[in-house]
Amino acid sequence: MLREIYCRNETDPGFVPDVYETDNALEGLLTKLRMIIFTNPGEVLGDAGLGLGLESKLFELSFNGGQVQQEFYNQLSNYVPEASFYNVSIEVNFVKGTVRDIAYIDIYVNNNKYLGVVAS
Repeated sequence: MLREIYCRNETDPGFVPDVYETDNALEGLLTKLRMIIFTNPGEVLGDAGLGLGLESKLFELSFNGGQVQQEFYNQLSNYVPEASFYNVSIEVNFVKGTVRDIAYIDIYVNNNKYLGVVAS
């Protein structure tokens, strides 16, 4: 069984203290999804293509949900082979704010929301 480093933040509702690695397949998948979402291309030594680069995309005038979804699915096929055993999907929604627009990015695994990012 493959073991992964346990990467949940202590503010995460599912956080378990004193756990440093996991052999749970779903937890391993979620760890890899977090890496894709929160990594900028070029940050991972040896693989300049890993990561969505959401931070830089938010400040582009051409930012759109379809582009983020396509790049997410490309990252899945390149870096997360075990995703083929799950129904992994992403939903990107925009809301007009009073000062700035807000992007809501939700990740679903087997139709259950597991990860969410709010960017503004």
